[in-house]
Amino acid sequence: MARRPTTGGRGETRRGTARAERVRRQNQSAIVKIVAAIAVVGAVVFIYLRVQASHLSLDEVTLCPAKPTSVTVLLVDVTDPMNTAQRQDFTNQLARVKNSIPRYGELLVSKVDPTDANLLSPIIARCNPGTAADVNEATGDPAFVQKQWSEGFDKPLQASFERLATASGSERSPILESIQSVALTEFQKPGREDVPRRLVVASDLLQNTGEISFYRGLPDPREFTSSAAFRRARTDLRGVEVELWMLERSDAASTQPRSLADLWDHVITEQGGDLKRVYNVSG
Repeated sequence: MARRPTTGGRGETRRGTARAERVRRQNQSAIVKIVAAIAVVGAVVFIYLRVQASHLSLDEVTLCPAKPTSVTVLLVDVTDPMNTAQRQDFTNQLARVKNSIPRYGELLVSKVDPTDANLLSPIIARCNPGTAADVNEATGDPAFVQKQWSEGFDKPLQASFERLATASGSERSPILESIQSVALTEFQKPGREDVPRRLVVASDLLQNTGEISFYRGLPDPREFTSSAAFRRARTDLRGVEVELWMLERSDAASTQPRSLADLWDHVITEQGGDLKRVYNVSG
C-alpha cells in the first residue's frame, strides 16, 4: 500500500510567516495613513485659527477691536504760536508717537479745554490695523492691510496733527482738569486694567485757571498737592506711563524755571503716574 506524502512543517511555517508579515505591513500602512490624516487636519485647523486671529473685527471708522492692545492719549495745549524750530520738533515728536503705536493699539488726540460742563471728547481716535509687514500672504491680504493703515490710520492722524500746531490763544489752560478728564474717560474704562496705558502732554505746562494759576508763581510741590484745589483736580494715574513735552515760551526765563518740571514730577507721582520723560521741545 502506497504511503500518502505528508506536507512538511517547514512549508507551513514559511506560509504563516509570510501572512504575518503581510498583516504587519498592512497595519503599518494603515497607521501611517491615520497619522498623515491627523497631521493634515491639524495643519488645516492651525491655519484656520491663524487666519481667524489675523482678521479681528475692527470698527469701520476707528479701526479698533473690541479691546485695544494699548491706549495712548496725546493731550495738547498750544496757547502761543510756535517758531519754525519748535514746529518741526513738535512734528517729529508727533510722528514718533504715531509710529510707536503697536498693532491694534489705540491713539486718541485731545486738546486741553475747560471741563466745567462736559468732559473732553477726542479730536480723533484711531487704532493701528497693522501694515503689510504684519501679515502673511498665506493667512491674510498684505496689500489690503497696508491700504487700511495708510488711508484709515496714517492720513487722518497726519491731518489732525497739522491742526494741533495752531495756537489757540486761549487765556485758560486747565491742564490738570484735562488730565483728569482723559483719565476718567479713557484710562479707567472697565476692562482696561491690564492694558498698557500712556499719556503724552504737550504744553507750556503752565496751569492757568481761576483756582490754580502757575503764572502767579510756582507753588511748593507738597503744599500744592495738599491743597483743596488740587484735590478737586486730581485723578488716578496708577498704571499710566506719562511723557511731558514742554513748549518753551518767549518769557521762559521767568515763567518756566527748572522747578516747573520738578513740580510736575511731584504732581504726576502724587497721582500714581509713572513719569518716564520730560522733553523740552527745541526752539
